[in-house]
Amino acid sequence: MRNIIVPFFFVLVFYLQVNGQKTLPDGPKHIVKFNILPLAIGEVMPSYEFVINEKFGIEGGIGFVTENYLNQFVQESNFGNTRQVKMGPSFLISSRYYPFKKADYIYCKGEIRYRRYKEIYQELNSTGEFQIIDEYERKVIPRIGIGYHLYLDEHFLFDMSANAGLTFIKDFQFGYDSAIKNTKLHFGLGFKFAYAF
Repeated sequence: MRNIIVPFFFVLVFYLQVNGQKTLPDGPKHIVKFNILPLAIGEVMPSYEFVINEKFGIEGGIGFVTENYLNQFVQESNFGNTRQVKMGPSFLISSRYYPFKKADYIYCKGEIRYRRYKEIYQELNSTGEFQIIDEYERKVIPRIGIGYHLYLDEHFLFDMSANAGLTFIKDFQFGYDSAIKNTKLHFGLGFKFAYAF
C-alpha cells in the first residue's frame, strides 16, 4: 500500500504544481473602440478599454460634440442662418465587470459622460447693431448598463450596450441671468466597432 501511496502523492504534487504555474487564460488586454450611435447627437469620441484582470476593466474616452442633430430634428430654431455651432468637449470614464470570461461576451458597467454643446448667434439689438449671443448646454450623465461583445474574429468585435441613468443639464440661454438646471431620465444604446489586442 505504501508503494502505491508515495508515488501517487508525488504525481499529485507535480500535477498541482504544473497547473498552478499556468497563466490565466489568454484574452485581450487592450480594446480600441468607436461608437457610431452618438453621431446622431453630434458626438465623435473614440475610446480605449484596459482589461485589468479576468473580471474587471476600465474604459476612457475623449472627443468633441458639434450639433445635437437629433434635437434639431424635433425642435424648431428661430435664429436661422445667424446660428454658428462651435465644438465642445466630450469625456467618458467607465468601469466594467465581466461575470464569465475575460473581456468576452456579457458585461455590466457603470460610467459617467460629460458633453458641452456651444452655439453662437448674431442678432440685431435695439440700436441696430449686431449683438453676439453665446449659449451653451452642459450635460453630465451618470449611468449603468449591460453589454455584449460579439467577436467577428480574434481581434475585431462589436460592443453593443444598453444604458439607463440620469442627465444633469445646465443650460445657459440668452435672456436669462443665470443657467437653467434640469434633471432628466436617460436611456441610451451603444454600438461600437472595436479592435482588441
